[in-house]
Amino acid sequence: MKYFHINNIKFNYDLEFKNNINNNFWKQNTPLIEYCETLGINIPHYCYHKNLSISGNCRMCLVELKNSPKPIVSCAMNAKSCLANGAIYTNSSLVKKARENVLEFLLLNHPLDCPICDQGGECDLQDQSLFFGLTKKRFYSFKRVVLNKNIGPIVKTVMTRCIHCTRCVRFAAEIAGVEDIGMFGRGLQSEIGTYVEKIFHSELSGNVIDLCPVGALTSKPYPFVNRSWELKNVASIDFSDGFGIPIQVFIKNNRIIKILPGYDKTTSKTNWISDKTRFSFDGMFSPERIIQNFLGSKKSYIPLSWQELFKEFFFTLYFQNHLLKHYYQPLQVTLCLGKNTSIEVLNVLKILSCKYPFFKLRQAEPQNINIDVEQNYLLNASLSNSKILASDTCLLIGMNPRYDGSLLNLKLKSRYLKGNFKVINIGSLCNLTFSNTNISSNTKILKSLVEGNNFFCQEFVHALNPILISNTEIFKRKDSFGLTTMVQFLIKYVSSFSQCVNNNRLNILNLSANSTGTSNISNLKVINNKDFKNSTGIYFINESLSSFNIKKLLSLKLLNIFQDFTHNNKMLITQNNHLNTKMIAALKKGFNLNNHLHLPNTVLFEASGTYVNTKGVINKTPKIITPTGQAKSDWQIIRKIFSYSKKMLFMRNFLKSNKISFNTNNICHFRNYIGFQYYPTSDLSNLAFRLLKKFCTYDKVLPKFKTKKKKLYSSQLRFWLNDFYIESKDINSKYSSTMVQCSKLSRLNNTNFKF
Repeated sequence: MKYFHINNIKFNYDLEFKNNINNNFWKQNTPLIEYCETLGINIPHYCYHKNLSISGNCRMCLVELKNSPKPIVSCAMNAKSCLANGAIYTNSSLVKKARENVLEFLLLNHPLDCPICDQGGECDLQDQSLFFGLTKKRFYSFKRVVLNKNIGPIVKTVMTRCIHCTRCVRFAAEIAGVEDIGMFGRGLQSEIGTYVEKIFHSELSGNVIDLCPVGALTSKPYPFVNRSWELKNVASIDFSDGFGIPIQVFIKNNRIIKILPGYDKTTSKTNWISDKTRFSFDGMFSPERIIQNFLGSKKSYIPLSWQELFKEFFFTLYFQNHLLKHYYQPLQVTLCLGKNTSIEVLNVLKILSCKYPFFKLRQAEPQNINIDVEQNYLLNASLSNSKILASDTCLLIGMNPRYDGSLLNLKLKSRYLKGNFKVINIGSLCNLTFSNTNISSNTKILKSLVEGNNFFCQEFVHALNPILISNTEIFKRKDSFGLTTMVQFLIKYVSSFSQCVNNNRLNILNLSANSTGTSNISNLKVINNKDFKNSTGIYFINESLSSFNIKKLLSLKLLNIFQDFTHNNKMLITQNNHLNTKMIAALKKGFNLNNHLHLPNTVLFEASGTYVNTKGVINKTPKIITPTGQAKSDWQIIRKIFSYSKKMLFMRNFLKSNKISFNTNNICHFRNYIGFQYYPTSDLSNLAFRLLKKFCTYDKVLPKFKTKKKKLYSSQLRFWLNDFYIESKDINSKYSSTMVQCSKLSRLNNTNFKF
């Protein structure tokens, strides 16, 4: 009789398997190998992967079925059909001998590259050969040699090590949606590669490095660097998009070596990560990074200590204040914030602007959004895995989820592969790696949908729990309030006619790490010409100066459209880890900025902070490595500004600024304190307030008015092409050598420009 142990409890194979087969969960087509894993039985395998379908040819997962003439493949057999016919033995002599034979066959042509292989210490083949392999060999012929393939700047190939498990082939076809990799040849001439000489062009191509069970596919940017047991592993979050996916950061000697996907506790699995997440971190520590304080004029740059720099900054403000009093002009310093600033720094800056009113908080790009209710700028609960599975129609408005948020695109693709799912796209033509219907990119089409004059209205009438998704790019338009109001009417009509179990909402995908956290604090005004005109100093914090709004202001100034500048003694302050020298030179020339103070700050991995992702989940990042040079965290720099400002008595407005008083600009934050201290909710919405009339009378606070007419522009929702690798909201990717190489290859394939 065969037994197995789970938590030191002895179970009988036959009895335990037959009792569990009555469960409804196992009445479905569940693979036998997955059923064994839930019982604590580990079966060696190569071809099975939880995020891929079940296929392959490396049959290490052989088990013995009672009354069967030969071993069966557990990853390709149904658990119900096997367990209903007899007992399963996973450690019998027949199974051991079969696994030895399979492993010997896998090692026929595999080279002995373990001492120099990058996969050493993380190789599944090493573990399998230790536990299931033979101590002697019976093969004395020459091992075959396969030429390496060049499939791009991400993946390095050593094809002689390949054991033809076809994991990379199935990943390219089923997950990435780019069927460039396949197997050609037969027998001894079988090879994995591209059918024609080309690169594996996908934003998820780096995941095949983790999938490959041997060292055939490894990392090209960092070969022969370190072994896995020499590295320290620290958990952090993704910095390249708004999802904040958990990642693993491997460090050695205060240096980041590599980044791998981490374990997500909410979904209980490991997510796929994009190439930018995996390889763009070298842009944070590029040779172009400036880690030294300096005071720059038109002709020279003077290095300063932190104490000298703060003195220079406040002495300049002091004299500017006295000079402006003669002209009866108020002092103003404009702080332009980037969307990658942490919650702690945003709160301190908010306090700074309340205590000293001449500090004005601005943002670089316009965001015409109503932030009274959180559901207006979040990916709401309707985009959970269960809600997507319950839907059969999705409407994308002016977005490309493949590059805006790869995790969202993977969820939609997974739902599409299950069948009975339609994706309708209003926007530019784009390849989502799965079939979708593009109806137009003009707002007139969206208007016809709301009015019911479009053929696709029937799709929503017969839809089950339709999903509407857009991104924050829609809020940059001047008619964004009209567009969002029109979409709300569309949701209202769709909910009344279609089969909707839950309350549908417009899901907004945020594109940067802390765009949601910035919206939570306040709706900042966009920087404009008046700020440049009236400000003594322009202070950029975590802003790359490459946003379209700043470029537009600079172009208009160089065209002499803005000519009403009162004084020329202006100051430029940059608090960043990289400097765009061309934009800084243009700003100095265009807006007469004489002095330039640079305050080097830390990157994401050099300081701890709190960020809110696009789902509204709070993520905290630890300090992983020590900052280099004179770089300090944003928190330390702003606190030093507070301490130095106390010495300048002229700055204090004793009548108003002795006590900091906060006015609730957002009414939902006020209700959050008075009504939701006792009742937890997933997010703030109109429905939540109406359920809590005992604590907050929503109808009395916000009376109902007739909606006024909104102006709409008949322009395209999205008609520009952004470079995924270097032209995103992440300000450090453009300095990464790996991302620059990927960008060149991407532009060669997708545009007519040649390099």
